Amino acid sequence: MPEPLADLATPTVTFPGTDLVTTPLGFGCAGLYAEPGRAQRTRVLHAAFDAGVRHFDTAPMYGLGLAERDLGRFARRRRDNVVLATKFGIAPRPAVWPLARAQGPFRRLLRASPALKRRAVQSARGPSSGRAGSFLYRATGFDAAAARDGLEHSLRRLDTDYLDLLLLHDPEPDSIGSDDACGFLEDARRSGKIRAWGVAGEAAPSIAVAGALPVRPPVLQIRDDILSCDRVEAHAAADRARIIFGVLGATGEIVSHVAADPARGRRWHEAVGTDCTNAEVVAGLLLGAAARRNPAGVVLFATTRVSHVRASAQACTAAADGSRDLDAFMALVDGELCAHPPSRGARG
Repeated sequence: MPEPLADLATPTVTFPGTDLVTTPLGFGCAGLYAEPGRAQRTRVLHAAFDAGVRHFDTAPMYGLGLAERDLGRFARRRRDNVVLATKFGIAPRPAVWPLARAQGPFRRLLRASPALKRRAVQSARGPSSGRAGSFLYRATGFDAAAARDGLEHSLRRLDTDYLDLLLLHDPEPDSIGSDDACGFLEDARRSGKIRAWGVAGEAAPSIAVAGALPVRPPVLQIRDDILSCDRVEAHAAADRARIIFGVLGATGEIVSHVAADPARGRRWHEAVGTDCTNAEVVAGLLLGAAARRNPAGVVLFATTRVSHVRASAQACTAAADGSRDLDAFMALVDGELCAHPPSRGARG
């Protein structure tokens, strides 16, 4: 099996207990399909690669089935220099596959109406999230047969003969009906079809599932909410790699909090040294803070803009170099938003 990233000049991390080497910043394809144009989506993938990102995370459900195919097309000529991570357990329903390539107009409508977009995202996060989710997606299960089918389908769609990482997608503790999936995944790892496997999803159920499996999964991919007391530090383990996602979800809330009071905006500016009413600035700070919290793992981000890709890469580099006052930023977040959280409501 090839050894990817051997010639990469940017920093890398090695997942404990595996031979999987990847980059600290990873690109998540879940949000890429908010951009209706394929050409722009491709430009964003190229921008991520050019910025030193080599870890690309996808799933069969993303883009109603298009994401794996698009990522495979992008990775085909650079397979030895990218890390491909995908999942099994959720898939688009066959009846919606014809809609996948016709989703552009609907995506444009959602972009024009943020309120409609929020409702659609909440309702379509997965098979059990609402009427839209149950219409679009189906749960395929987490036993050996589901893992085998998921692996084979993803290998074809990604046009590769091995996966770097295969993850159980959003399992709940009561959704694991048998223990044979672990045996299959370990066999697939030994045979070279996958390099590593793990569990991906919301923190609490994913940690519960990982703890209940008969074989300890070497990778845990979980949401990291900076405004929650249950941050990624609480899930640190020396023998398990951590991939964190959702770190930019608090951007709007932080910006609104700082911008609501001019005196508060000035105080944050003086403490942090930058304008925390600017969403791009705050997003960079959040990524930098996440990189500091997870120095031996991967931080996933998603965007549809080339400029945001470059800014994200710079933020993680700045975190490693200590050139941003992230301590002051985190102290203000902890003191004003975590200790006395506002009414948050439903968040995507």
